[in-house]
Amino acid sequence: MPNSILSPSIIAREALMLLESNMVFGNLVFRGHQDDFTGARVGDTITVRGPATFVADEYDGATLTIQDATESSVPVTLEKHFDVSFKVSDREMSLSIADFSGQLLQPAILAIAEAVDAYVASKYVETHAVIGSAGSPPASLADLAAIDRRLNEARVPLSNRALVLDPAGKEAMFQIPSFAEADKRGDQGSALRDASMGRFMGFDHFMSQNVKSHASGTAAGSLAVNGAVTAGATSLDIDGGSGSQTLKAGDLLSFDGIEGSFVVTADKTASSGAWSSVAMSPALPALDHGTSVSLVASHVANLAFHRNAFMLAVVPLSLPKGAGMAEYVNFRGLGIRVVYDYDKDAKSDVVSLDLLAGARCQDPRLAVRVLG
Repeated sequence: MPNSILSPSIIAREALMLLESNMVFGNLVFRGHQDDFTGARVGDTITVRGPATFVADEYDGATLTIQDATESSVPVTLEKHFDVSFKVSDREMSLSIADFSGQLLQPAILAIAEAVDAYVASKYVETHAVIGSAGSPPASLADLAAIDRRLNEARVPLSNRALVLDPAGKEAMFQIPSFAEADKRGDQGSALRDASMGRFMGFDHFMSQNVKSHASGTAAGSLAVNGAVTAGATSLDIDGGSGSQTLKAGDLLSFDGIEGSFVVTADKTASSGAWSSVAMSPALPALDHGTSVSLVASHVANLAFHRNAFMLAVVPLSLPKGAGMAEYVNFRGLGIRVVYDYDKDAKSDVVSLDLLAGARCQDPRLAVRVLG
């Protein structure tokens, strides 16, 4: 029996359920929802409560140390206001919620879910740890073991680990017999039947078309540190290139004799083959003048990470006074606004779905870029 009124509240609740069920990255990261209406807009920076941290004290049998839950305060810039608005007829507004969802709401929410996932995935540029070779996705048990070891050595918690691969990475994984054979996976084949990659070797495995490809800058030649670098510095000078070659935000650099890699945090263009004040993360070790610099080639930025490596913050949107009906609902760190309005030029009703969000890599130590 059709509904006489398909209210914004009904649509918003259905939309929120669909949004959560259609995301990959958005469901794997820490979600910090702001509970109060802030009046925030795109470009604003807000402070969101991060996960709590504790310190393990050694009990001496007499005195117990009671700790406060120390929640981190994480600044997040609201960079994205995602919106899908569409015209609806009286007939469509009189459908049952199941029919309305299938015909209109699901395609609209899928577009928003894809946009949110792509946005979160883009934060790979803030990660600096790296494993693998550009152009070669993980394709063996040894590759998976190496990724696991890298996270273990970084003291990444064993729970809530995910490995998200692009389609080529998924194809390579399914060529590993132990990964594809149900009797060796221990899940009786349910993951493969459900088109999920399942859990294997300590990771929940996922495929996402939103995994990003990184186009490295054009820097080439005998790159070297130009001038000694003091330990703790967050920028350095580099020479040995030519012309106006570039370094791009997200480029990975390594230094001869130094363990690990470092990420360029802002685009930089060379002047006569030299770059000045290249911003880097994390803080640099002491480097001698002339230390050789290597740039990781362009690659697919698959990601292995713990839930707390990245944050997605969704901020409540106020209900517009000029619209006829509107509703905002939130649940488990997600929220969405539904607004009914009337387009006087097109002489039709309009349903608008939108959310305001920011994302960042809040703890790069908990993530590693898996090259593909």
